[in-house]
Amino acid sequence: MRALAFLVAGVLPVAALAAPAHFDVGDTHVIVVRPIDNWDPNKTTAEYSLDGLRSKNFGFQYIDAAGTKVVPSSGGLFREKRSTPLSDEVFKIMAGSGFGNKGSHVYFVSGPVKLEPGQMADFVRAQNQYFRASVIKDGDPATLASRVTAKKAVNVLATAAVAKFGVDKFGVDAVNLSQYSTLYSDIAKLTGGASSALLPLPLPEFDYAGYSEIEIRRVTDNAGHVGEIVIAYRNPKTPASEQGALAQAIAAAGGVGTTVEEVETTRAKSYQQRLAIWAECQAATACAQQ
Repeated sequence: MRALAFLVAGVLPVAALAAPAHFDVGDTHVIVVRPIDNWDPNKTTAEYSLDGLRSKNFGFQYIDAAGTKVVPSSGGLFREKRSTPLSDEVFKIMAGSGFGNKGSHVYFVSGPVKLEPGQMADFVRAQNQYFRASVIKDGDPATLASRVTAKKAVNVLATAAVAKFGVDKFGVDAVNLSQYSTLYSDIAKLTGGASSALLPLPLPEFDYAGYSEIEIRRVTDNAGHVGEIVIAYRNPKTPASEQGALAQAIAAAGGVGTTVEEVETTRAKSYQQRLAIWAECQAATACAQQ
């Protein structure tokens, strides 16, 4: 019970918090937690995802408004072009930054979960608690790499457990934290029924006052990394405003706007954040039962 109380009451160490991408597109504000920015104890998958960024190539798939999985292709030698207005806009953004749509590294963007602006403060608090719980569930970050092999990484990491590539279901139900019944109950209560959108990722606080609606999407890659897209609309959403914001968000999630050096720095901050959570838990003698 002491461990549960620690998980629910604790706050994330902010000194080591790796900030996600923030930008405005028209009347929207977009927050992107890139999958590649999160620390990965598996050196094989960590390097694989960086190789895609080094080559400035990635593929992407997404769920459209009808709930259909879309697999775009920019075309080329021996490849037929498959595109939509949204994918064409993403391809244009990618090309403008020197990125191509080749290579084996692929991102999948889920359909949206809609939240009211008034829910977001509780949602961010709950998700940060959930991230904290996943770190403690994984155990000491300093020894995690030695406990993870390339073959079994997705069975060890809570963050990778929700990253079943191409699967649209996500949220707290996708990760087996049911043993933390108190935490699970508090998360559901805090989010007012929006717990299906929760991921074990840190989210920054942001003032959502003045926005009319919020959409949250999960982003995973085929190396088992998890990210998130938050789009806040100041005015009622239109097809044009959604497409413009989502296109920029997908491109950013794939690495447009960052560099290998910046990702490595952000991963180091992510690792330090995990170490701080574990150290605080140990100091509170709350992890003995974990």
